Amino acid sequence: MIDTSLVRASSGEPARTHRSAEEIGRTAAGPRALPALDVRRRYTSPAMADTVLPNGLRVIAARHPSIPMVEMRMSVPFAGATFEHVATAEVLATTLFREGRPSREGMDAAMGRHGVTLAASRSSRWLHISGSAPAHALGTLLGTLADALTHGAPDEEEIRQVRLRMVRQISVIRAQPQVIAQEALLALCYGEMPGLQEVPFPAPVEAVTAESVRVLHRALVRPRGTALVLVGDLDPERAVDLVTAATEDWGGAGTITAPATLPPTPGGRVALVPRADAVQSQIRLVRPVVARTDDRFPALSLASLVFGGYFSSRLVTNLREAKGLAYRADAGFHDHLDRLVVGIEADTATEATAQAYREIRAELGRLVGDPPSAAEIDAAREYTIGMAMLALSSQAGFATSVMTAVSLGHEPERVTTFPELLRTVTLGQVADAAREFFDPDSFSGVIVGDEGKLASLLSAAGGGGVAASAASS
Repeated sequence: MIDTSLVRASSGEPARTHRSAEEIGRTAAGPRALPALDVRRRYTSPAMADTVLPNGLRVIAARHPSIPMVEMRMSVPFAGATFEHVATAEVLATTLFREGRPSREGMDAAMGRHGVTLAASRSSRWLHISGSAPAHALGTLLGTLADALTHGAPDEEEIRQVRLRMVRQISVIRAQPQVIAQEALLALCYGEMPGLQEVPFPAPVEAVTAESVRVLHRALVRPRGTALVLVGDLDPERAVDLVTAATEDWGGAGTITAPATLPPTPGGRVALVPRADAVQSQIRLVRPVVARTDDRFPALSLASLVFGGYFSSRLVTNLREAKGLAYRADAGFHDHLDRLVVGIEADTATEATAQAYREIRAELGRLVGDPPSAAEIDAAREYTIGMAMLALSSQAGFATSVMTAVSLGHEPERVTTFPELLRTVTLGQVADAAREFFDPDSFSGVIVGDEGKLASLLSAAGGGGVAASAASS
């Protein structure tokens, strides 16, 4: 900052040492011209190694030396078909990096000294592992990771403590309206499908033992089919060598468990799910769409974004900004095992639920009858590309993006090629996607709320009648 006076004070006025924003923005010739917007440069992929080790582990290492750190992401195939599997998998993920195991003597202290972190979680298809370390401590991160992958040996007391805490947490989580709505939606679409369950039931968790965790670990925590991504201040080939050495004792044979096959989704069925005395309602609608590898997906993604995928979308503008009918409104893609669906979500007050539902259907109809304009498509395209580039600018974002692409069956380059595909999408392709995938009568779903107040309101909703459901909270 310049400390001397920038504006000469007139007589009798105190001296000023700073200019206002308006003064900075003007010159003697008038307002300063704004600099030209920089044309967005294409993202150049960093140096990358992509190889499959002899034990079957796929390793992708990319040099991204923005800071002297390394980010790690790993996905292990972890699908199962029973409620017992879901419960045991949840306990396994929770205990995978628990401190204090004899095999990790000294490792925990080393992690603390070097600032190494490791964590695990599960979804319906994967065991997800994430970690980070200073570049000089990559060996410590990989050594601790390899120990957890090869020694699934929690003791019974550890499992007992985890069970007690998890059962208490589950009782709170499963009472959340969002969880109730999600499970009701999946039940309506597919019936009982344990493989889709994200939050286990308490009873199967209470039955989990240390031995059942060890059995699951031996069966599914295997290198074949697993992908590991390292991004940061590293040499890719050297990083692959470090992973090879760290995981040389990690093995296991057998076939990868395939996700369960989902039955057809009942198109056009919307059910009212009672939740007694609820003051808010959750509207959840879905429709199956083409896979991400389909040539139509880039246009479909832009149509979805224009409809309800970001703050300037039609749905958000209508429901939230213009009419104030929803606390939250959103549209986007969800993976139901190996099936991709476009989902619409809205959280509303009970008295606004019927009107919000009518408006959602009306917006779907308008998207079909009045496809996105060139301006809407350009705005959605710029937003999507901008968010993708922002994610790729950090080590953590780049690692997560690559891991997501690989988990969905793409090559790592997808993180840079997909934005380029979006640039080529035409107005007609988006209009075709809107007509093909956004017919309001093709969406199925649930409305969760106070049945006593909602039944009569929804019966008059007009089109897309809502049926009563046997489900309850």
